[in-house]
Amino acid sequence: MNLKGIGAHLPRPRSQRGELSEYMPKRGKLARGRYWARWRVYGRQADGSESAKRAEKIIDRDVAEQLGFTLDYAGPLTKTDARRALDKLIRDSNARPAAFTSRVTFGELAQEYVHLNKPNWGENTARASENLIQVHLINSLGARPVKELTDSELQYFINGYVERGSSVSVLSKLTMYLRAILDAALDRGLIERNPARKLRAKSRKRASNLSHTAEECGALFAAVSGRDHVAVRILVQLGLRSEELFALRRNDVGAGELIIDEAVVNGRTKEPKTLASASAVYLPSDLEIELRHYLETIDSSRTAWLFPATRKTVPMRPGNFLRRVLKPAAIRAGVAITEDEKGNQTTGLNFQSLRRTSSTLFGARAKDPKSTQAHMRHADPHVTLRHYQQAIPSEAKAAAIALEAELLTHQREQLQKRQRLLADVSTAHIV
Repeated sequence: MNLKGIGAHLPRPRSQRGELSEYMPKRGKLARGRYWARWRVYGRQADGSESAKRAEKIIDRDVAEQLGFTLDYAGPLTKTDARRALDKLIRDSNARPAAFTSRVTFGELAQEYVHLNKPNWGENTARASENLIQVHLINSLGARPVKELTDSELQYFINGYVERGSSVSVLSKLTMYLRAILDAALDRGLIERNPARKLRAKSRKRASNLSHTAEECGALFAAVSGRDHVAVRILVQLGLRSEELFALRRNDVGAGELIIDEAVVNGRTKEPKTLASASAVYLPSDLEIELRHYLETIDSSRTAWLFPATRKTVPMRPGNFLRRVLKPAAIRAGVAITEDEKGNQTTGLNFQSLRRTSSTLFGARAKDPKSTQAHMRHADPHVTLRHYQQAIPSEAKAAAIALEAELLTHQREQLQKRQRLLADVSTAHIV
């Protein structure tokens, strides 16, 4: 019989006074009124065994007042009051042993965080955030008990993403969600401090600021025709977001304007991104004429999609249009050409670069930055400008007309160049 084990599973009171000193290792004597305190925090593991952990804290006047002590004197904290503060710290820490007995995993806490916050996220944010937390955080750290995570382990985890060339956006989201999830653990008393509080993550990947010149846009226009030509012109000239473009219906085409009142996300319609996004945008004359001709080729129903998918009853998916139309057209036009790892030609052109192009080209021709904000329909004026002003509709209209004229000029030049090349090839073949 193991006599020492008798009663080991029974709780028993612990009496301790802790240690209080005016000296601290590696720092020497502390300033007057500051004391280095140490004590033990006891807990019981799932198997019934007892554990103890050393805790320490520097106690001064501010700490004593935060603990609820009223000091009726000015100046540094006395050692007597420091002892009273230490006694309270001992009582409080040993009254909350969850941080040393809980086996809650990071994955369980992360799932709980998602379920609590998802109702307050927008549809795009919910989809992206839930995927990021699941794929990058839960799949890697999910099995780890929250109380065992350390600063160095989390920093090493983030460093792996830095070395793999992750973007600024991905790194900022990873650190933000790590801190938020572990803050929830701190609030529940599962940990004493947040190990993600001081995470550092500096991306080695430069943020994309790709935009295209008017000449490149003209070449892109010349590389597409029909429905695709209309869609590309709207993206460049009007600066629509992809989810707004493919949510357009016949009844959104007005006299000299295009009404933006819907967006399509994951095949479902919703309100546009911001209140400012829901508005009518000026439709330049030549683009309106081409759009009217295009309307004669599609379903005549007022609510018919302007750019339907093959099934006609649903709008085209932006990803399909990007992959099947935009990217190949950009490669044919020689716009933003790069090479992938296998040496194949690809392009950096995408919906974001076209929207950035619209802002750049329009802004260069507008007389005031507020017109560019109105053109881009930004909710926050700081996105496009630094000062609040009222947009001037006549100037916004003049800039749109000037931009259209220049883009069409470049398109004609590209078509004429292509016709000359074909003529030269035909002549050489006859000879």
